[in-house]
Formats: sequence, C-alpha cells, structure tokens
Amino acid sequence: MSALINWIPYQLIYSGSDWQLLWLDLQEKHIEEPFFDETIQLCRFRMKERSAYLPTSNLAFLAEAAKQIDSIAPDAFIFHVSRCGSTLLSQALATAETNIVFAEAPLVDEILRMKEQDPSIKEEQQELWFKSAIALMGQKRKAQYDKLFIKLDSWHIHFYPILRKWYPDTPFFFLSREPNAVIASHHQRRGIHAVPDMVSASILKIEVQERHYQDFNLFTAEVLTNYYKALQDLISIRHPKNTFYDYGWGVNLLLSHFLKEMQLDDSAHEKMITRLNYHSKSPGEKFNGDRKLKFASYADANIAYENFSKQLIKP
Repeated sequence: MSALINWIPYQLIYSGSDWQLLWLDLQEKHIEEPFFDETIQLCRFRMKERSAYLPTSNLAFLAEAAKQIDSIAPDAFIFHVSRCGSTLLSQALATAETNIVFAEAPLVDEILRMKEQDPSIKEEQQELWFKSAIALMGQKRKAQYDKLFIKLDSWHIHFYPILRKWYPDTPFFFLSREPNAVIASHHQRRGIHAVPDMVSASILKIEVQERHYQDFNLFTAEVLTNYYKALQDLISIRHPKNTFYDYGWGVNLLLSHFLKEMQLDDSAHEKMITRLNYHSKSPGEKFNGDRKLKFASYADANIAYENFSKQLIKP
C-alpha cells in the first residue's frame, strides 16, 4: 500500500446502489488554502496535466487502505456557527509545517450524510468509512507532521452525538458569535446553509417556507437559532473534552486559548499570530474589521444566543 502515499479520498459519489470514491494526489503539497475545496481544484488541475484518468475505488478498498497507512489520529475537531473565526483559526494552524489541517473537506460531510441517499446504510459502516477516510487524510506524508485538525461544516453541530460516540476522547472545539454579525456576513457573501434548499432542511432542523425565499436573512437567523440551541444543550453536558469560545472575546485570544486547551506549545508560532492579522478567506489581504450593516434584528436568534452565551465561561 506504499503506493498510496500522498493519495487521499476526496469525494464520495452515489450512483444507483453503488458508492464510488474519487482519489486525489496531493504529491508534496502542504495544505494551506482557506477551504479544502480550493486544494482539490489545485491538485486536480495538476493531475489532469499528467493524465486524463480519474482514479476511483469502492468503499471496501478505502477500509483496507486505511489499515496499511501510517497516520495521525485527529487532535481536534473544530465546530462553528460560521463567520465566527473558525477559518482564521484553521488558517493560523496551517502555517505550522507540523500541522495537517482540513477545512470543511467535502468527503467528511458526504460520509456523515450518506443516509440521505441510502437509508439502508448502517451506522457501523459509516463509522468504519469515516474513520478510514480520516486516517488517510491524516497520513504522515511528511516526517515533520505530528498534528491533525479537522474543521467541520457549521451544520455538523447537529452531528455531535454520533461524532462524540465515534471519538469519545478527542477534543471538540466550538466557536460561536452573536447572530447579527453572522447574518451581516452572510448578507454580503452567503454560505450554502444560508440559502434555502442548499443543505437538507432536516439536517438544519428547519421547515423551509415561502417567507424564507423572500428573506434569506430570516432563513439564516432560523438556522442560527437551531445552532445556538444545540450549543446550549452541548455546554450543559459539560464533557471534559468540549471547549467553547466566542468571537466576541477577541481574535487574538482565540489562538492562544485553542492551543492552551489542546495542550499545545504556543511559544514559537509567530507565523500563526501574524496570520491573524489577515482576512480569513484572503490570506494576502489585511483585515480591517467587519463592515457594519443595518437590517432587521431577529428575536428568536438573539434569545437563543443569549441563553447559550449565559453559560459560557470567558477564559
């Protein structure tokens, strides 16, 4: 299986009753793009230059391949409500040549949501395929690699029970932010969960109605309301491996708090600190603060956030 070094699965496709995986050759690339989608595009372009062949396999091959690879177990899963500093945190972590960082890798979401297309999938199968994919993503491609961080999609907050069951001892880091700021950010540049029908309504725990198509901000507010309610439930669990941080406490403190909670050395990470001064999604652009927008406030989202934030303990 040594031939698989630098190869990882990156997309899961369901056709009829058959699941197929697409594979990506990372070569010697250190992953540093804000989102893994961007890494996929870069690497696929290079692959096409060498061959028109599109490497595929079945899921049985995935499980067998994972057994043969030298990989790093996840050091943390990063959960977030979107537009709350999670991309900036993952970007800062990626500046260290010792870290493997995957930010919103599509395959992670596709495996978690397999039952949407095939309800017959058993949880035991999902767990095996998920852990196998993570193992291959975290393969020790370079001698200096020793940490693996997985930044999830925002709606994966609702997958907490199954992820915690699969990874009972792995640190989970939860990032939040007050709703008006999150909505304002999506008003300027929308994520897919801020548009009706782009992400399954059942996963977002929302019933899509005509009014949501007339007011995307209202839809976003209701999605956020459910995120905050989920976070309130999670913080009440008081799991020793769960850590919470709110964007309002300051971006500069975010990194040091994360490293402290993950019990990682923060004494020699000047590149990480420097990265905090730039736009999360545009590494070369200095961050000058969020643009202030005025629009209707959404009471349910504000109340849900307030109820959750009352239980937060500022570091």
